[in-house]
Amino acid sequence: MKTILVILDGASEEKIEELNFMTPVEYAKTPILDKLIRTGKYSKKIFFPKNRIPDSLCCILTILGVHESLIPENRAYLEALAANIKIKDTEAVLRCNLVSIKDNRLESFNGEGLTKNEMKEFSKKVSSKNNLKFYHISDYRNILVIDKEKITGRLNNMPPHENVGMPMEILRRNINNSVLEEFLHENQFSSNRGDYAFYPWGLSERTEIKSFFDIHKKSCSCVCSAEIVKGISKAMKIKLPELKYATSDVDTDLREKAEAVLRELCTCDFVIAHINGADEASHRKDTFGKIKFIEKIDEEFLSVICKNVKNTKITVLADHQTSSVTGKHGTGAVDVIEAIIKE
Repeated sequence: MKTILVILDGASEEKIEELNFMTPVEYAKTPILDKLIRTGKYSKKIFFPKNRIPDSLCCILTILGVHESLIPENRAYLEALAANIKIKDTEAVLRCNLVSIKDNRLESFNGEGLTKNEMKEFSKKVSSKNNLKFYHISDYRNILVIDKEKITGRLNNMPPHENVGMPMEILRRNINNSVLEEFLHENQFSSNRGDYAFYPWGLSERTEIKSFFDIHKKSCSCVCSAEIVKGISKAMKIKLPELKYATSDVDTDLREKAEAVLRELCTCDFVIAHINGADEASHRKDTFGKIKFIEKIDEEFLSVICKNVKNTKITVLADHQTSSVTGKHGTGAVDVIEAIIKE
């Protein structure tokens, strides 16, 4: 029996008083999801390994069967892989977020106030000395490559999406590297929208991960647009169909993703669909935007899938919690719905 795995990134969270003590998934009007729960099995699970902070990297690799001892500490190398950026054995790589700053504190991790085109244009003006290589990959997301010999001591990892509100002085101090501190200092700027900086974090290096086929003995395809998931797919030799209108936010084309899943089922045993918008809405503390997007997933994605397949196993789950109240990842269990679409 063929299998569809739908990963709703960051969709789960704890109950919210404003929603009459329901979660966004419970509050949303989702007739298709409700039917899958009635006809299948509902449970709550935790996917991040012990001693790890829950994030998409470790949670999705755990879901895909990668042993926790083989999960990389940070995501930047896999995102570079997704963007076809070559990383040498003598180099290390960091994620570099375009962040906004207010009153010398981190206001947002995602260039709040700037349009996607403005983010792209500002990235073209980045100054990179000391043999640093800077690459813009999408929206607020960028990659910074550094020679390993320029890394002295341990770089403290402070993901910006988990540290909104933190004084910039602490973030600078935790970078703990003179080359990267200089990069951060030189790439702060102001526009009529506010103050911004390019903030490097999450040091990683070239890494190998077992292929999906080696682990499960099944062919696999992944319908996604988020760089981290593309990188995981490339590392695990999972097929990546091209999407024209998909994004990593609530404006993604869900029907295109549904149609891609249906096509991939024709040739693959296992098809993954990763949908990221609920996570982005959560980080923006947009509870009702998250609810609206969950409803959109039900109407424009799950309904198309369920109408056009039969005798197929489907699992719908979140990888980790993301609170739309705090804007941060949570350590609680996530929703898991398992069912068989018979007709």
